Amino acid sequence: MSASEEKTTNGVDGRQRLLLEAMRLFADRGFDAVTVRDITQAAGVSVGLVNHHYGSKDELRKAVDEHVIEQFEEVLFSDDIDPGDPLGWVEDWIDKHSDEWEISVGYMRRALIDGSEWGSTLFQRFFSIARTTVDRLDAAGSLRPDVDRLWLPFLIVYLELGTLLLAPHVEAVLGRSGFDRELWQRRYTAYVDLIKRGVSRPE
Repeated sequence: MSASEEKTTNGVDGRQRLLLEAMRLFADRGFDAVTVRDITQAAGVSVGLVNHHYGSKDELRKAVDEHVIEQFEEVLFSDDIDPGDPLGWVEDWIDKHSDEWEISVGYMRRALIDGSEWGSTLFQRFFSIARTTVDRLDAAGSLRPDVDRLWLPFLIVYLELGTLLLAPHVEAVLGRSGFDRELWQRRYTAYVDLIKRGVSRPE
């Protein structure tokens, strides 16, 4: 590994390029079909950089999982969130990660379709996020008393991850990606409205 690989290229260091290219290639081909050399060639770094930071392709994939999950967690669990403005969460996330969003969507969809430990791990992490979100709403007194606290996190996950799985079919119907900025915001407006009308206490 050369010192230059750790330095920035167009503002992105070697480690960040590895994560982004691994995410893109895993999304396109699946985990098993991608080699470490495929990733390092795409990222313009040496195999030594993978060995130095991660040790193996499996550990690199786990790092990509963490990167994807952290994108959601940093917005959903930020101390700066206004509980009264849930759409602000989405807009904040889009502003921070719009350049990676399409790749992240493909990555998560591939993980879920593969049906492997990879997909199971991501599902469990997303469920944990949804459950924590429900717990926060409940603690704030925002949920109706008759709402089923057991199933609500699952329903949130179904809505979100189901959108990922069905994305190619949605695009075929709409004639464009359902994850472009305008349609994504419209979907979340409807999504939040559905949640608020269905489970929130009347204001």
